[in-house]
Amino acid sequence: MPPWPPTAALSGGLEAMLRRGPPGPSGLLLVARDPAVIAAASEAARRMLLARPVQIITGAEALRRLLGPGDPPRHLILEEEEATEALLAAARDRFSGTEVVIVARRPGRVTIHGMETVPAEGARLAEALARVGAPLPTPDPAELAAGLARGEITVRFQPVVRLADRRPVLVEALARWERPQSAHPPADFVGVAEDAGLAMALTLAVVARALCELRVALGARHKLRLAFNVPLEALLHQDLPLRLGPIVAAAGFQPEDLLLELTESAIVRDTALLHRALSRLQRCGFHVVLDDLGMDDQRSELLELPFAGVKLDRSLIAALPRTRRARMQVERIAHAAHQHGRAVIAEGISDQQLWQCAAAAGCDLAQGFGVSRPILPSALRAWMTSWAASALRRG
Repeated sequence: MPPWPPTAALSGGLEAMLRRGPPGPSGLLLVARDPAVIAAASEAARRMLLARPVQIITGAEALRRLLGPGDPPRHLILEEEEATEALLAAARDRFSGTEVVIVARRPGRVTIHGMETVPAEGARLAEALARVGAPLPTPDPAELAAGLARGEITVRFQPVVRLADRRPVLVEALARWERPQSAHPPADFVGVAEDAGLAMALTLAVVARALCELRVALGARHKLRLAFNVPLEALLHQDLPLRLGPIVAAAGFQPEDLLLELTESAIVRDTALLHRALSRLQRCGFHVVLDDLGMDDQRSELLELPFAGVKLDRSLIAALPRTRRARMQVERIAHAAHQHGRAVIAEGISDQQLWQCAAAAGCDLAQGFGVSRPILPSALRAWMTSWAASALRRG
């Protein structure tokens, strides 16, 4: 088996009018008791031409769906009196994938910080839901450079677990750019960073923030490793180990606690140069995996280089139950990886069937919405408790 991960890591007529059905990306979830709020939500759904009906749920159920696992709800309306602190904490994550609006029954109420608050009027409610989901313009390099200097790059953690025993072994740090007036997912700014020569600065900002958050979340006796994406430009830079070293040490971690993931954003044109970069990082204790390897990927030849493992793309994993060619490719990659003591991570594990298929094909680790959606670092310990309880029930 691979040298990592470590084995020790460890109500009434109105409600009848709103038909209850399974939620989906186009549905609208509602936590409310007031008939006026329920009626406003129904009107908002009609104005937004939602394909699915409004579904009334409890605050506890809303919290479960916000935190996952599974796909997040597309829209969530909270009656102000039903919004608990725990629910508000989850709803404030601007990258949860759920558009959340608070409905205040009475005018003049104090608005909740960081949340869109509207009166119980269908038209205003529909406008608010559309507003919070509107796309943002692409930022320019100068804005990104200023954001890096101000420390606006934050992270979300997505846990990764062992398929053999379901134990959490690492978290992947996913970069987010949070400004007072806007919040950008990585698709908005990673390409900008690479084109503007800010790839190294972005990488180091993510590592520094993620290590600090992980230490706060788990304490000094941390048991999880940290994975993060590294663009080819930054990985090839011969100063990368020297730049990473002080950041890792200052946070109380060791180089072997990190897992660098080489992204597919750039084509590798010089394999010898990449080989030297991987060897240089390896000598300093850092491990690198090849990220997002897909079906018939042209980068398969890079597996001959000294990577510590490989992460399989979600499209390849999704094809396992129905495509023999996908199963054969994963089995071939896993067999070759294990011969060299490398780990295989299956990305996009969203249900039990994919879990079983990935395990049967020889994958070692699982990542995806079936394990956890990306979560706030402050929610990591709660996720670990919930995941452990789930493992006991399955056992």
